[in-house]
Parts: sequence; structure tokens; C-alpha cells
Amino acid sequence: MKLEQNVPLADYTTFKIGGPARYFCIARSGAEVVEALSFAHKDNRRALVIGGGSNVLISDAGFSGVVIKNEIMGKALVPMGGGDYRLTAGAGESWDEVVQMAVENDLHGIENLSAIPGTIGAAPVQNIGAYGVEIANSVITVRAVDTKTLQYVKFSGKECKFGYRDSIFKHKKGRYIILQVDLRLKKKGKVNIEYKDLKDYFAKANISKPTIQQVRDAVIDIRWHKLPDWKLWGTAGSFFKNPVISKSRFDKLKAQYPALPGFPEPGGKRVKVSLGWILDNICHVKGTMVNNVGSYERQALVIIAKQPGATAAQVVARTKEIAELVEKMTTIKIEAEVEWVN
Repeated sequence: MKLEQNVPLADYTTFKIGGPARYFCIARSGAEVVEALSFAHKDNRRALVIGGGSNVLISDAGFSGVVIKNEIMGKALVPMGGGDYRLTAGAGESWDEVVQMAVENDLHGIENLSAIPGTIGAAPVQNIGAYGVEIANSVITVRAVDTKTLQYVKFSGKECKFGYRDSIFKHKKGRYIILQVDLRLKKKGKVNIEYKDLKDYFAKANISKPTIQQVRDAVIDIRWHKLPDWKLWGTAGSFFKNPVISKSRFDKLKAQYPALPGFPEPGGKRVKVSLGWILDNICHVKGTMVNNVGSYERQALVIIAKQPGATAAQVVARTKEIAELVEKMTTIKIEAEVEWVN
């Protein structure tokens, strides 16, 4: 493991923003992760792990601890019987390449999660989800390093305590560094096109029974029409979570804004609300720019930062203004999906 000093982090994030890491290294094995953590412990410094850098906003001042770029690689498929397969992948593998591997082998379960940027190690942390599917539906085990004890640990899917864009790894922030993820996929699965965007896409194409490859292609097409040109803009994609509120609260908002989309949670007591719709139709921030930072014109949830020029401070200021505006107009307090690192 090679330890470098004062490495600019902007090149390692999709926001293209961030000051230098006091120490920086690339870890290609669990042993190298432990070695980097041991150094951090001895030097009494914080440790930060990054993968594709697609869900972090790093301070302009940088990070005073040890940044570990996780590049643990390796993918494998193993039959489990009954048409199920175990897909094992190192945390540094590209998430979308893992999805592609599953689709090419006609294995169902994660095709709706195509074209999500980042690495597989970050996927369980956020419990990534899209178009009616979450990674929680497929996780068998997550293997990690406990940053306090430097011991290897293993979590079952249940032990990961998955929730909407949530997991034990997020609740115990910085406690675990994921090394490997095992997913259960199905050879004789059924595609899920119940999500409105997908349903509309295939209805327009006059396809009633799409293949798994067609679902992947559709998701990629839909996603890229909603995302900015990564060469021109820094972005982490959707910056905020869709809020989940009580049904009674949703009903009051629905009476005020009849077109407000809502998606009932299991049990029917809570409703997930479309924040993109709120930002566009109530707050009217879609397509607006303030100090090099804006809400993307095709998808209000996507925050974009002009490059070069935008700073982390400007992103923080603008997203705080947006959150305050949402609360003022709807009384809903929204949360960021993107991790703020300073």
C-alpha cells in the first residue's frame, strides 16, 4: 500500500469538488484496508473510504485524515440451486458493470438499478434503489472491516437493517468499510415494470413483455435523459431523498396541491412524496442557477455544479436554501442523500 500526502480529491468525486486529503491511499485488498486504518489509528486521524465518489461532497478545505480509495476487485457467479445464483463482487467493482454481468447471464433482480454511478461497496450503505427496486431485495451478505477493532465482520441482509436509502452502515457512519457484497439473483425471475416511467416507456414502444435486457436498456435510456452532461457539470445525481410522511399529512398537502404524486408505503400509514414534483411545481427551483449551483432543468432533484468554478461552500449554501424553501412551502423537512465530508 502506497501512502501519498496532500492529494486533491476533486478528481475522485463526480461533483469534481474538494480540497486535498492529508493522506491518501488505494486499497486493493482487505489487508490493505486494515493497514491504512492502522496508520490512521496510530496517527490519531479520521479515516474516509471512497469508491466512485458519486455520493459525496467534499469540503473545499479537504480532509485532514486518511482517505482510502477502495479498489477491491473481483466478480464471480455461483449456482445456489433452484434457479438462484450468488453473485459475489469486490467493493471496488463498478456497480453498473455488476448489473451488466447479471443481465448478460439472464439473472433477474437488479436490472432496474442499471446506470447508477459508483461502486458496489457504496450500494448497501445507501440501499440504492430505482424504478421500484432496492438492493435490499437481493443482498445475501455484506463483508466488511470494523474500523474500531480492525476485525473482519459479516452481515446478513437482515442484519444490514435496510430502510429507504438507509442501512446500519449509514447509521453507524464510518464504523464499517465494506469489502465484498453477495447478491442472490434468479435465473427464472420476472421483470418489474410497474414503476410509472417504465410502464409508460414500454407502452409507448408497444412492448408488453420486455426481456431483462430491454428493461436494462430502458432504464439506461430514461436515466440519461434526466441527467446532465458529466463533462460540463459536477453532480452526484439526486441530491435529496424523497420524503416519507404520514398519510394524514399527505392528505392535507394533496388537498392543497391535487396533482402531488404520492406512493403509499407498506401498511398504508405513510406515503413517499415526490420531492422532484415539489421542487418543480411548488418551489419553482427546477432549472434555476445561483452562484454556479442549480437544480437541473430535466430533473429538479439533481443538483448540478458548474465546472470549473463551483465550490463546495456554494453547493452547501444553495441546497440549504432549497431545503428551507421546501419546509416553508410544505412544512416538510428534507434530507440529503449525498454525504457531506469536511
